[in-house]
Amino acid sequence: MPFIQPPVTPLPDGISLRGQTAIVTGASQGIGAEIAAQLLEREASTVILAVRNVAKGETARQSLLARDTIKKANPKAVVKVMKLDTEDYDSVQSFTKTFLAEHSELHLLLLNAGIGTLKRELTRTGHEKNVQVNYLSNVLLMLELLPVLEDTADKTGKPSRVTWTGSRMHGSSALAKGKVPLKPGETVLGHFDSEESFVAFSRYGDSKLLCLLFLFELREHLSSDKVIVNSFCPGQVATGMSDVLPIYLRLPVNLIKAIRARSIETAGWIALNAAVVVGPESHCQFIVDKEIAEPAAYVKSADGQKVQKMLWNETVDEMSKLITIPAWMSKA
Repeated sequence: MPFIQPPVTPLPDGISLRGQTAIVTGASQGIGAEIAAQLLEREASTVILAVRNVAKGETARQSLLARDTIKKANPKAVVKVMKLDTEDYDSVQSFTKTFLAEHSELHLLLLNAGIGTLKRELTRTGHEKNVQVNYLSNVLLMLELLPVLEDTADKTGKPSRVTWTGSRMHGSSALAKGKVPLKPGETVLGHFDSEESFVAFSRYGDSKLLCLLFLFELREHLSSDKVIVNSFCPGQVATGMSDVLPIYLRLPVNLIKAIRARSIETAGWIALNAAVVVGPESHCQFIVDKEIAEPAAYVKSADGQKVQKMLWNETVDEMSKLITIPAWMSKA
């Protein structure tokens, strides 16, 4: 990607999401909060802010409802805050149970919650934290909500949407770079859970690689008739994500951000383009800025394809421990 990011055009006029219900994960700040704002500005009737910190979510809710653009465009908007901690499968399932008890329709699911920590930690599930938050819990959330997404498509006569915040950083994965290859007999999830595989500055890219491999295998199993699933990369955006870096790295990164980072508003345009503008051609595709793009070379390599199949099968086994998986989710 060039140092100076190319310009991105605003969304087309006339987008109306009136009557639609959307869930945005990681919506208390940053890109997630902006996605929620832009959905509301386009008349989404109900927007669920799925957040780990409910107090911060309530603050975000009040801020959204106070925006003049939202008050003018959508004075009757319903904005709800719901607890969702993607470090924990139990929290994902509690969230979906509560949502399904209260809502019979879901038009848009925006999987935006994500982290990029530099310290190796395991969650209660036994998986490495970045992998759990950025990959595994998002798969579970999507599978739990897929029936209501499909039912909504039947009612409306058009596909519901799942849009995943991805990253070009999948190409910087330690696996893609050959820094820590899979050992003979090693599983993909086991590899990334192990201490030996943890490369701090590659782990965010590792987790995003898993997301993209899953998405590309998904196209072999799930059609776009009822649900269109895609992933987008907004480029470098002026958010607080670099705050997790040590000070000696945070300062130069923040300087670079000041020069080249896109605004939060622009990131929102890119997200909504993937969620509501592009059509079935985007199903299980990677969207860079606002165009369908090729993934990093590793994804299409022989090793990448092997890992993709392994990851899919391991994910099927993982999800089978938690839910009754849909019939189409057969092993590769």
